[in-house]
Amino acid sequence: MRGVLIVLALGLCSCGTSAAAPGATSADAGAAGDSAASCHTPSGQRPGRSTCILEAKGTVADLAGVPLVNTVVTLCGSQCYATRTGDGGVFDISPVGDFLDTENFAIHADGRPDHAVDYLRLTRGEPQVINVTMRLPTLPPSSVLLPPDLVPASSVTQGDLTIAIPDSTFLDLDVEDFGTTAGRTLRVASVPLSSAPPYALAANVDALYALAPSGAKAKWMDRSGALLKMGVALKNSAGLPALAEVELLVLGDDYFSTPPSVGLLSVVATAHVSVDGSTIQTDPGEGISELTWLGVRRKGK
Repeated sequence: MRGVLIVLALGLCSCGTSAAAPGATSADAGAAGDSAASCHTPSGQRPGRSTCILEAKGTVADLAGVPLVNTVVTLCGSQCYATRTGDGGVFDISPVGDFLDTENFAIHADGRPDHAVDYLRLTRGEPQVINVTMRLPTLPPSSVLLPPDLVPASSVTQGDLTIAIPDSTFLDLDVEDFGTTAGRTLRVASVPLSSAPPYALAANVDALYALAPSGAKAKWMDRSGALLKMGVALKNSAGLPALAEVELLVLGDDYFSTPPSVGLLSVVATAHVSVDGSTIQTDPGEGISELTWLGVRRKGK
């Protein structure tokens, strides 16, 4: 659904899409806000606790600070606004000109195929001109493909990560990845905590990974649409003590849950460090249901 939102946002002029002009800078983008439409929604039609947002701007770069050009950036919640980055990784979504309940919105930078996908969850009372910087890890090359749908149980390993995929799993891919070989390539970027997004630092994680294909969900092929749990084994790169209890956290991307989970890092599974201290393994019956950002944290930390 997130991918559908992006496609719709980029395809509909009424969403307030705009593209940074070639050679634009953040100062140029700020000037655009001067002529941005005001918010004229009558008070009785405004969402509760909403803020008049005129513009969302900023830059997108990799962890080394190299600007990422032509990257899709959206401001999404109950409605979507979208653009792509221009020269210098600059983006400018304007005019917005609407009252938004910003605490249920997120700015989404989609770096695929070679960079991670990330979300910046907004807070209540954002300024009228939102200005952010997004940093997307580079995904290392990989030749490891996720197994075809509906095959017997299997496991795949890439970098520090091994995932165990249950029998007869259907992997529901984002629209951007569906039907492409690259879209089934397992890629794992180990993210230094010094470069971790704010939500990961707030969660006090001990290790952090960006996974691709981002948003791929493990489902049964039945009417329930239930999400399966994929077991996880990780190299103990954080050096947690042998037999330590561990929590695995994943980044939410659902705009329509109540409340929206998008941009929130939440505990989804328990695990333990091995006897020899070399690996972290999910406990029996535990696992993740989606490939996204994955955090590791010692329980009780």
